[in-house]
Amino acid sequence: MAQDNDAKAAAGFSAAAAIAAALALLRKPVAGAQTVIPEEVIQLLIALAASSEDLVAKTQEILEALGQGGQGWPANTDSITGLRVAINPAAGVQLPDIAVPSGMSLVIKAWALNPAWLWVAPTLGEAGNINQAFYLMPSEVVTYQVENASQIYIAGMTAGGVATAGCFACITVEQRRRGGGV
Repeated sequence: MAQDNDAKAAAGFSAAAAIAAALALLRKPVAGAQTVIPEEVIQLLIALAASSEDLVAKTQEILEALGQGGQGWPANTDSITGLRVAINPAAGVQLPDIAVPSGMSLVIKAWALNPAWLWVAPTLGEAGNINQAFYLMPSEVVTYQVENASQIYIAGMTAGGVATAGCFACITVEQRRRGGGV
């Protein structure tokens, strides 16, 4: 409990120190003059020190209102989605419409038995261009923090740029069930 109070006091004093430093920078001292802390800064520091409990509580309240709960990372999900997508070698393919929760990643793995590389890109045109696509050899994995899997396009090509049938991409993403969180 004492550690919690020490942490709260430290947070209050840190904020006060930051404000005091900012105000001090605004008032450039004349060369050779003695630096004096203005009375309003002293009063501000005293007020912050006296209300450090309220400062920490208000900060926590704001974080909770924003849905973060003050933990600093996204909440765990309660489900996953995973599937294998057949890649049309001649036309490429857009990944299906699957939402990726904020803070989570879409995982794309080239199927282990693919006869060619997968070319991954944000547009269909780029997925068919070796100079613009990110390639995955069989069993390689890449992750993207996108809002939806449908933002990704994949083509199946050999290293020489020849379209090859029989390629698959395996994708997975963590999910939140309806009404299940942020």
